[in-house]
Amino acid sequence: MRFAVRVALRHLISGRSQTVLTVAAVAIAVTVIIFITSLITGLQVRLLKDFIGSLPHITVKALEKEPRLLADADPSINKSGGLATTTRQKQALQRQNIDQTSVLVEQLSHLPAIVAIAPTVRGQAFVTHGARRFGVTVSGAVPSEVEPVVNLKENMVSGHWLDIGPDDIVIGYKLANDSGIKLGDKIGIQSQEGVSRIMTVAGIFQTGQNITDLGSVFVTLRTGQGLLNTDRNVSSIQLKLTDPFLANDVADQITDTLHYKTESWMREQAQFMNGIRAQNSSSLMISTFALLASAFSIASVLIVSILRKSKEIGILKSMGARDSVIMVIFALEGLGVAVVGAAIGCGLG
Repeated sequence: MRFAVRVALRHLISGRSQTVLTVAAVAIAVTVIIFITSLITGLQVRLLKDFIGSLPHITVKALEKEPRLLADADPSINKSGGLATTTRQKQALQRQNIDQTSVLVEQLSHLPAIVAIAPTVRGQAFVTHGARRFGVTVSGAVPSEVEPVVNLKENMVSGHWLDIGPDDIVIGYKLANDSGIKLGDKIGIQSQEGVSRIMTVAGIFQTGQNITDLGSVFVTLRTGQGLLNTDRNVSSIQLKLTDPFLANDVADQITDTLHYKTESWMREQAQFMNGIRAQNSSSLMISTFALLASAFSIASVLIVSILRKSKEIGILKSMGARDSVIMVIFALEGLGVAVVGAAIGCGLG
């Protein structure tokens, strides 16, 4: 083996120009692979942060009750003498709330990959300032629990968020700008349940998403429960995972084991996921072609080297070297070129 190593090293040193050219080809290929992979990975991380940074990875909700026929609910309907109809009338669905919040939170805390659990109440409301009214979505949660999910702290333009009180509200920058609301102003809010309160603007955030910055406001959990008349119940539990791409698996596990309705961001944002998959496919194709180009460059140089060293091969055989030893010599040459080229490529990449 030592003999094969010495001969392979001697061949690489003697063919300086060929060796340098082959090492450079490998280094460039490795650099391209690292560059493209890092570029696409960094782009995906930025897109994920901007797109779902303020969205839960999984939303857990109570299962909706199955609708019943009005005729089944009220036997007096469709009796003789009544109005006959061919349409199947159904009761209007009532949105269900989660009533055993603490039990469900405890069960969810034992599942893997979950890093944040935030019981939340959400509903529609009107914000009034002077004579102007704006429709918004009210989110009520404990700020310290929901912060890992919505990442509101880093998007605060002014004011505070994590220590807001029961009479405080945090609104988006676009809503504040369009309505003329300023930090510390008193504004009115009326929920879909008809509950009205006067709130103090404690903070203004800007996520960069117009829908959120214009149409979302945040209050404490108790305030949200009072506005939306949910008593001590919550409308959903928002989850954040260690890896957002585990959302479908974890959501299915929650549905199967705990029997709650789940919404995964990967299913809700299917078009965005298609873009991510297209980027991954492009990265794989570019890396594959770069590797093939590097492999062919090494192979072509080695083939030419073998053809040019036919006399040396004859001398080695006359000295008693077996075919296996000669194959090891040229394999070590290729390995040396690959290792040196990969090391340089990694450094450049």
